[in-house]
Amino acid sequence: MRPCTKKAALFLALVLMALGISGCASHTFVQTDPSVILSVKDLPGYIGKEGVVIVDTRSAEDYAAGHVEGAVNIPTDDIVINVPVKNMLTSQKKIEKVMGANGISNTTTVIAYDSNKMGASRLLWTLFMYGHRDVKVVDGGFNAISAQNLASSTDVPTPAEAVFTAQEPASNWLATQEEVLAQVNAPDDNVILLDVRSTEEYYEAGKVPTSVMMDYNTNFFSGDQTFKTTDITKINYLQEGIVPEKEIIIYCQTSLRAAPVFVQLFEAGYRNIRIYDGAYLEWTSNSSNPIEMPAGAAAPAAKDAS
Repeated sequence: MRPCTKKAALFLALVLMALGISGCASHTFVQTDPSVILSVKDLPGYIGKEGVVIVDTRSAEDYAAGHVEGAVNIPTDDIVINVPVKNMLTSQKKIEKVMGANGISNTTTVIAYDSNKMGASRLLWTLFMYGHRDVKVVDGGFNAISAQNLASSTDVPTPAEAVFTAQEPASNWLATQEEVLAQVNAPDDNVILLDVRSTEEYYEAGKVPTSVMMDYNTNFFSGDQTFKTTDITKINYLQEGIVPEKEIIIYCQTSLRAAPVFVQLFEAGYRNIRIYDGAYLEWTSNSSNPIEMPAGAAAPAAKDAS
């Protein structure tokens, strides 16, 4: 791109940003909580720090090949169950066991990273569900960590076992199939069903009626896969009519992709956000649930994805 073109593009971006921010000012975004997204440049300050546990959410094989010094390994499979459908929230007892065995107590700061843009966010949402809010996701995940030469350790730590007491699952972060169906049958203007699967998936398998489609990838910069800035996030969602005053129910195929959307919205100041954990897989497993197909599209085909 020529210099003049770059300047024009930058000017246009700044104008759009200014317009977007002025629109944001008319909505109520919460900005009092600590950030839940951690820049990789700040990660070294947490390595080896007392009261902090760094969690690698990748597979055991990937973890063994190299990880952040002192990081414990909690793969996503350890915090989900596959009943009644794939990737559902696991039980309080299982979370207490897994967290305690990895040295995580109710006063621990948890720093999580992944390599798929989903695992760390899913851990954050899971801990939120059980009452633990001191959690951060490393922006850019393992690729960003590797670029900073922070993932060369193959030593497996043996953390002292801790006591983690999980609270009752928080209904304010979770939506059920029954609640989604109630919204479909009697739409409430103050509720938005947010489908974060791809457009291709919609054309192949339909969606929950009345849902707004917004691919979860729109939350990330395409280059380094870091989260987009808070200002850009607000603009993107406000343009789709997704405002913080409304209740937002997020779903994908099995709820994993919904997790980073939850994190990004939370970071941007949204608080009335819930994940439909059963997701589209549960929805379509019940033949009585309605499905909205694009005009002229064929009947949906069964497909299992994240």
